[in-house]
Amino acid sequence: MMKETKQPPCLRLEKAIDRMVRGLAAPLQLADLADVTHYSPWHLAHRFQSEYGDSPQAFLWQLRLEVAASLLQWSPHLPIGQVADLVGFSSPATFSRAFSRSFGFTPSDLRAGRAVAIGWMANNLGEMSYRPGPSIVGSKIDRVWSWDEVESCITLANWPAERMAYQREVGDYGVHLEALLANFQDQCRLAGLIAERWYGLVWSDPATTPAGRRRYDAAVTIPKAFKLPRHLGEYQRPAGRWAVFSHLGERADIGPRWRDLMLVWLPFSGWMLDPQRPRVECYYDGRYDLCLPLLPGRSIQDRLPEILPELLKLVTTVVK
Repeated sequence: MMKETKQPPCLRLEKAIDRMVRGLAAPLQLADLADVTHYSPWHLAHRFQSEYGDSPQAFLWQLRLEVAASLLQWSPHLPIGQVADLVGFSSPATFSRAFSRSFGFTPSDLRAGRAVAIGWMANNLGEMSYRPGPSIVGSKIDRVWSWDEVESCITLANWPAERMAYQREVGDYGVHLEALLANFQDQCRLAGLIAERWYGLVWSDPATTPAGRRRYDAAVTIPKAFKLPRHLGEYQRPAGRWAVFSHLGERADIGPRWRDLMLVWLPFSGWMLDPQRPRVECYYDGRYDLCLPLLPGRSIQDRLPEILPELLKLVTTVVK
Protein backbone atom coordinates (compact mmCIF):
# COMPACT_ATOMS: atom_id res chain seq x y z
CA MET A 1 0.00 0.00 0.00
CA MET A 2 1.36 3.42 -0.96
CA LYS A 3 1.95 5.73 1.98
CA GLU A 4 -0.22 8.85 1.91
CA THR A 5 1.78 12.04 1.44
CA LYS A 6 1.01 14.77 3.94
CA GLN A 7 0.00 17.99 2.22
CA PRO A 8 1.66 21.21 3.41
CA PRO A 9 -0.64 23.85 4.90
CA CYS A 10 -1.97 26.66 2.73
CA LEU A 11 0.44 29.58 3.19
CA ARG A 12 -2.24 32.19 2.53
CA LEU A 13 -4.45 30.81 5.29
CA GLU A 14 -1.47 30.44 7.59
CA LYS A 15 -0.86 34.17 7.16
CA ALA A 16 -4.19 34.74 8.88
CA ILE A 17 -3.05 32.61 11.83
CA ASP A 18 0.27 34.45 11.96
CA ARG A 19 -1.71 37.69 12.14
CA MET A 20 -3.70 36.28 15.06
CA VAL A 21 -0.47 35.52 16.95
CA ARG A 22 0.81 39.07 16.38
CA GLY A 23 -2.48 40.55 17.57
CA LEU A 24 -3.62 38.41 20.49
CA ALA A 25 -4.63 41.41 22.58
CA ALA A 26 -6.11 43.39 19.69
CA PRO A 27 -9.80 43.43 18.70
CA LEU A 28 -9.17 41.62 15.40
CA GLN A 29 -11.96 41.58 12.84
CA LEU A 30 -12.47 39.20 9.93
CA ALA A 31 -11.53 42.04 7.58
CA ASP A 32 -8.13 42.37 9.29
CA LEU A 33 -7.39 38.70 8.62
CA ALA A 34 -8.74 38.85 5.08
CA ASP A 35 -6.45 41.79 4.34
CA VAL A 36 -3.24 39.80 4.99
CA THR A 37 -4.45 36.79 2.96
CA HIS A 38 -5.71 38.85 -0.01
CA TYR A 39 -9.05 37.01 0.17
CA SER A 40 -12.44 38.63 0.60
CA PRO A 41 -13.80 38.19 4.14
CA TRP A 42 -16.44 35.75 2.87
CA HIS A 43 -13.93 33.67 0.90
CA LEU A 44 -11.49 33.60 3.85
CA ALA A 45 -14.23 32.38 6.20
CA HIS A 46 -15.23 29.66 3.72
CA ARG A 47 -11.66 28.47 3.04
CA PHE A 48 -10.71 28.63 6.71
CA GLN A 49 -13.70 26.55 7.80
CA SER A 50 -12.99 23.99 5.08
CA GLU A 51 -9.27 23.72 5.93
CA TYR A 52 -9.34 23.84 9.74
CA GLY A 53 -12.89 22.86 10.69
CA ASP A 54 -13.38 26.15 12.56
CA SER A 55 -14.29 29.71 11.73
CA PRO A 56 -11.43 32.25 12.02
CA GLN A 57 -13.16 33.78 15.04
CA ALA A 58 -13.46 30.42 16.84
CA PHE A 59 -9.84 29.56 16.01
CA LEU A 60 -8.65 32.90 17.41
CA TRP A 61 -10.74 32.44 20.57
CA GLN A 62 -9.15 29.04 21.23
CA LEU A 63 -5.67 30.31 20.35
CA ARG A 64 -6.00 33.06 22.96
CA LEU A 65 -6.99 30.53 25.60
CA GLU A 66 -4.10 28.18 24.72
CA VAL A 67 -1.58 31.02 24.93
CA ALA A 68 -3.13 32.13 28.21
CA ALA A 69 -2.70 28.61 29.60
CA SER A 70 0.94 28.70 28.53
CA LEU A 71 1.50 32.05 30.28
CA LEU A 72 -0.16 30.74 33.45
CA GLN A 73 2.13 27.73 33.32
CA TRP A 74 5.50 29.34 32.60
CA SER A 75 5.04 32.73 34.29
CA PRO A 76 3.78 31.81 37.78
CA HIS A 77 4.37 35.36 39.05
CA LEU A 78 2.04 36.93 36.48
CA PRO A 79 -1.38 37.89 37.92
CA ILE A 80 -4.30 36.11 36.25
CA GLY A 81 -5.86 39.46 35.37
CA GLN A 82 -2.70 40.47 33.50
CA VAL A 83 -2.72 37.16 31.62
CA ALA A 84 -6.30 37.87 30.56
CA ASP A 85 -5.29 41.32 29.35
CA LEU A 86 -2.28 40.01 27.38
CA VAL A 87 -4.48 37.68 25.31
CA GLY A 88 -7.30 40.14 24.68
CA PHE A 89 -10.01 39.45 27.28
CA SER A 90 -11.92 42.43 28.62
CA SER A 91 -11.95 41.27 32.25
CA PRO A 92 -10.62 38.48 34.48
CA ALA A 93 -14.17 37.21 35.04
CA THR A 94 -14.85 36.89 31.30
CA PHE A 95 -11.50 35.17 30.85
CA SER A 96 -12.10 32.72 33.70
CA ARG A 97 -15.52 31.70 32.36
CA ALA A 98 -14.17 31.17 28.83
CA PHE A 99 -11.18 29.24 30.15
CA SER A 100 -13.36 26.95 32.28
CA ARG A 101 -15.78 26.24 29.43
CA SER A 102 -12.94 25.33 27.09
CA PHE A 103 -10.70 23.24 29.36
CA GLY A 104 -12.95 22.05 32.19
CA PHE A 105 -10.96 23.73 34.98
CA THR A 106 -10.19 27.29 36.05
CA PRO A 107 -7.07 29.41 35.56
CA SER A 108 -6.54 29.12 39.33
CA ASP A 109 -6.58 25.30 39.04
CA LEU A 110 -3.79 25.48 36.48
CA ARG A 111 -1.80 28.02 38.46
CA ALA A 112 -2.09 25.86 41.61
CA GLY A 113 -0.99 22.70 39.77
CA ARG A 114 -4.16 20.75 40.63
CA ALA A 115 -4.49 17.21 39.34
CA VAL A 116 -7.11 17.99 36.68
CA ALA A 117 -4.84 20.62 35.09
CA ILE A 118 -1.67 18.53 35.33
CA GLY A 119 -3.48 15.59 33.70
CA TRP A 120 -4.71 17.83 30.90
CA MET A 121 -1.18 19.07 30.18
CA ALA A 122 0.27 15.56 30.26
CA ASN A 123 -2.38 14.47 27.75
CA ASN A 124 -1.50 17.40 25.47
CA LEU A 125 2.23 16.58 25.55
CA GLY A 126 1.49 13.12 24.17
CA GLU A 127 4.06 10.57 23.06
CA MET A 128 6.65 12.77 21.32
CA SER A 129 6.89 16.21 22.90
CA TYR A 130 9.89 16.67 25.24
CA ARG A 131 10.83 13.02 24.57
CA PRO A 132 14.39 12.00 23.61
CA GLY A 133 15.33 10.48 20.28
CA PRO A 134 15.80 6.68 20.15
CA SER A 135 19.61 6.92 20.31
CA ILE A 136 19.66 8.38 23.85
CA VAL A 137 16.61 6.81 25.52
CA GLY A 138 17.62 5.52 28.95
CA SER A 139 21.16 6.92 28.68
CA LYS A 140 22.87 9.37 31.04
CA ILE A 141 21.90 12.18 28.67
CA ASP A 142 18.19 11.43 29.17
CA ARG A 143 17.78 13.09 32.56
CA VAL A 144 16.55 16.33 34.09
CA TRP A 145 19.26 18.97 34.37
CA SER A 146 19.73 21.08 37.50
CA TRP A 147 19.20 24.84 37.61
CA ASP A 148 22.98 25.44 37.68
CA GLU A 149 23.54 23.26 34.61
CA VAL A 150 20.91 25.09 32.57
CA GLU A 151 21.86 28.56 33.84
CA SER A 152 25.54 28.02 32.97
CA CYS A 153 24.56 27.50 29.30
CA ILE A 154 22.35 30.60 28.97
CA THR A 155 23.23 34.04 27.65
CA LEU A 156 20.89 36.98 27.03
CA ALA A 157 21.08 38.46 23.54
CA ASN A 158 19.42 41.31 21.66
CA TRP A 159 18.63 40.21 18.11
CA PRO A 160 17.97 42.65 15.26
CA ALA A 161 14.92 42.35 13.02
CA GLU A 162 15.47 39.85 10.20
CA ARG A 163 13.71 38.61 7.12
CA MET A 164 13.21 34.84 7.07
CA ALA A 165 12.01 32.22 4.59
CA TYR A 166 10.21 29.20 6.00
CA GLN A 167 8.42 25.94 5.29
CA ARG A 168 5.68 25.01 7.79
CA GLU A 169 4.35 21.78 9.23
CA VAL A 170 1.18 21.48 11.31
CA GLY A 171 1.11 18.49 13.65
CA ASP A 172 2.98 16.94 16.55
CA TYR A 173 6.42 17.99 17.77
CA GLY A 174 9.31 15.53 17.93
CA VAL A 175 12.58 14.42 16.38
CA HIS A 176 10.72 13.60 13.13
CA LEU A 177 10.83 17.33 12.34
CA GLU A 178 14.47 16.85 11.32
CA ALA A 179 13.09 15.55 8.01
CA LEU A 180 11.23 18.84 7.51
CA LEU A 181 14.45 20.80 8.04
CA ALA A 182 16.43 18.54 5.66
CA ASN A 183 13.78 18.95 2.94
CA PHE A 184 13.73 22.71 3.47
CA GLN A 185 17.52 22.90 3.17
CA ASP A 186 17.35 21.02 -0.15
CA GLN A 187 14.76 23.47 -1.48
CA CYS A 188 16.83 26.45 -0.39
CA ARG A 189 19.93 25.12 -2.13
CA LEU A 190 17.94 24.65 -5.35
CA ALA A 191 16.86 28.28 -5.03
CA GLY A 192 20.52 29.34 -4.64
CA LEU A 193 20.27 30.05 -0.92
CA ILE A 194 23.20 28.76 1.15
CA ALA A 195 23.38 29.40 4.90
CA GLU A 196 25.54 28.54 7.90
CA ARG A 197 22.67 28.70 10.38
CA TRP A 198 19.24 27.07 10.08
CA TYR A 199 16.28 27.61 12.35
CA GLY A 200 13.20 25.90 13.71
CA LEU A 201 10.41 28.31 14.71
CA VAL A 202 8.28 26.78 17.46
CA TRP A 203 4.93 28.59 17.39
CA SER A 204 2.92 26.45 19.82
CA ASP A 205 3.37 25.26 23.39
CA PRO A 206 2.94 21.46 23.39
CA ALA A 207 1.89 21.56 27.06
CA THR A 208 -1.23 23.60 26.21
CA THR A 209 -1.83 23.09 22.47
CA PRO A 210 -3.17 19.80 21.02
CA ALA A 211 -0.95 18.14 18.41
CA GLY A 212 -3.27 18.95 15.52
CA ARG A 213 -2.90 22.71 16.11
CA ARG A 214 0.87 22.92 16.63
CA ARG A 215 2.88 24.90 14.10
CA TYR A 216 6.59 24.51 13.39
CA ASP A 217 8.64 26.26 10.69
CA ALA A 218 11.95 25.21 9.21
CA ALA A 219 13.47 28.62 8.48
CA VAL A 220 16.52 30.59 7.37
CA THR A 221 17.41 34.27 7.29
CA ILE A 222 17.44 35.81 3.82
CA PRO A 223 18.78 39.06 2.31
CA LYS A 224 16.35 41.93 1.80
CA ALA A 225 16.66 41.69 -1.98
CA PHE A 226 16.27 37.89 -2.19
CA LYS A 227 13.31 36.87 -4.37
CA LEU A 228 11.40 34.24 -2.45
CA PRO A 229 10.06 31.17 -4.30
CA ARG A 230 6.25 31.05 -4.21
CA HIS A 231 6.13 27.75 -2.30
CA LEU A 232 8.01 29.21 0.70
CA GLY A 233 6.57 31.52 3.33
CA GLU A 234 8.09 34.76 4.57
CA TYR A 235 8.38 35.90 8.19
CA GLN A 236 9.61 39.27 9.40
CA ARG A 237 11.11 38.41 12.78
CA PRO A 238 11.00 41.52 14.98
CA ALA A 239 13.91 42.76 17.02
CA GLY A 240 13.93 41.78 20.67
CA ARG A 241 15.65 40.09 23.59
CA TRP A 242 16.22 36.34 23.75
CA ALA A 243 17.50 33.83 26.27
CA VAL A 244 19.91 31.61 24.32
CA PHE A 245 20.57 28.12 25.73
CA SER A 246 23.69 26.85 23.90
CA HIS A 247 24.34 23.13 23.96
CA LEU A 248 26.84 20.87 22.23
CA GLY A 249 25.01 17.57 22.03
CA GLU A 250 23.04 15.23 19.83
CA ARG A 251 19.89 16.51 18.20
CA ALA A 252 18.20 13.47 19.73
CA ASP A 253 18.36 15.15 23.15
CA ILE A 254 16.61 18.34 22.08
CA GLY A 255 13.31 17.27 23.67
CA PRO A 256 14.78 16.79 27.17
CA ARG A 257 16.71 20.06 26.88
CA TRP A 258 13.52 21.96 25.98
CA ARG A 259 11.95 20.34 29.03
CA ASP A 260 14.84 21.56 31.22
CA LEU A 261 14.68 25.07 29.80
CA MET A 262 10.92 25.37 30.33
CA LEU A 263 10.54 23.50 33.64
CA VAL A 264 13.79 24.16 35.46
CA TRP A 265 14.93 27.59 34.23
CA LEU A 266 12.11 29.78 32.93
CA PRO A 267 9.79 30.00 35.97
CA PHE A 268 12.74 30.99 38.20
CA SER A 269 14.39 33.32 35.69
CA GLY A 270 12.58 36.58 36.37
CA TRP A 271 11.51 36.73 32.71
CA MET A 272 8.32 35.89 30.88
CA LEU A 273 7.79 34.62 27.35
CA ASP A 274 6.76 37.03 24.63
CA PRO A 275 3.59 35.35 23.26
CA GLN A 276 3.86 37.16 19.91
CA ARG A 277 7.24 35.69 18.91
CA PRO A 278 8.14 32.00 18.40
CA ARG A 279 10.59 29.97 20.41
CA VAL A 280 13.58 29.23 18.20
CA GLU A 281 15.90 26.30 17.57
CA CYS A 282 19.16 27.35 15.88
CA TYR A 283 21.38 24.73 14.21
CA TYR A 284 25.03 25.44 13.29
CA ASP A 285 28.49 23.80 13.41
CA GLY A 286 27.14 20.50 14.72
CA ARG A 287 25.42 22.08 17.73
CA TYR A 288 22.16 23.78 18.55
CA ASP A 289 20.79 26.70 20.57
CA LEU A 290 17.34 26.84 22.13
CA CYS A 291 16.10 30.44 22.26
CA LEU A 292 13.22 31.96 24.23
CA PRO A 293 11.70 35.36 23.30
CA LEU A 294 11.62 37.41 26.48
CA LEU A 295 9.61 40.17 28.07
CA PRO A 296 10.74 41.75 31.38
CA GLY A 297 9.53 40.13 34.60
CA ARG A 298 10.06 40.49 38.33
CA SER A 299 13.36 39.48 39.87
CA ILE A 300 13.88 35.95 41.08
CA GLN A 301 14.54 37.16 44.62
CA ASP A 302 11.15 38.88 44.77
CA ARG A 303 9.25 35.89 43.39
CA LEU A 304 10.98 32.89 44.94
CA PRO A 305 8.83 32.50 48.11
CA GLU A 306 5.55 32.52 46.20
CA ILE A 307 6.47 30.18 43.34
CA LEU A 308 8.84 27.67 44.91
CA PRO A 309 6.18 25.28 46.34
CA GLU A 310 4.16 25.21 43.11
CA LEU A 311 7.21 24.78 40.90
CA LEU A 312 8.65 21.91 42.93
CA LYS A 313 5.27 20.18 42.79
CA LEU A 314 5.11 20.67 39.02
CA VAL A 315 8.66 19.40 38.36
CA THR A 316 8.05 16.31 40.52
CA THR A 317 4.79 15.52 38.72
CA VAL A 318 6.20 15.91 35.22
CA VAL A 319 9.34 13.89 35.96
CA LYS A 320 7.23 11.04 37.39
